[in-house]
Amino acid sequence: MITASIKLIEISCRGAQINPDRSMVEDTSNKHLTPIRLMKLLAFALAGSTIALAMCCLLTYLSIEDSQAAGMISHLVIQRLTYWGLGCSFVILSLSNILIRRGSRQLKSIRIPALVFIITVAFSSFLLIPRMDYLRETALQDGMPVNVSPFANYFLILNSLLFFLLLIQLLTTILVSWRLSGLIENRST
Repeated sequence: MITASIKLIEISCRGAQINPDRSMVEDTSNKHLTPIRLMKLLAFALAGSTIALAMCCLLTYLSIEDSQAAGMISHLVIQRLTYWGLGCSFVILSLSNILIRRGSRQLKSIRIPALVFIITVAFSSFLLIPRMDYLRETALQDGMPVNVSPFANYFLILNSLLFFLLLIQLLTTILVSWRLSGLIENRST
């Protein structure tokens, strides 16, 4: 009886080795391939747009001699891309939370960087840039550029903080993309 069951197990194992389409163990790792692929696509697009945003801001400062005009153009570009960044990161964060509840625990590593990205984008675009625009307009109404106005030190602090937040945004999008690219897609047919 025992030898018959061992032979049956050996035959089943040989059949599984010969026929890879016949799986002996249920593979549940590819349950959420479509949402993970969508998150990867959005993360790579978000990282690419953040890199392009940083390059655009750098090129405006290098190509325009007037730093006040370069800052105004950079701030406009940052504010225009804010909604794209917030939308992509919100979708990534929402999908990762849903998939974590459904058992994909490896997605926990992207929640904190995505949340940090959302906070830094919202803080820079909705708080810092409008405050800097107000300081710039106030200085222009007084007939001087902002770099020689009484608000010059305050403006420099805000501009440095904005640069630091842009750097954080760049690092967090690259981190999210890198962590999502590390997910292994097991394709079983």
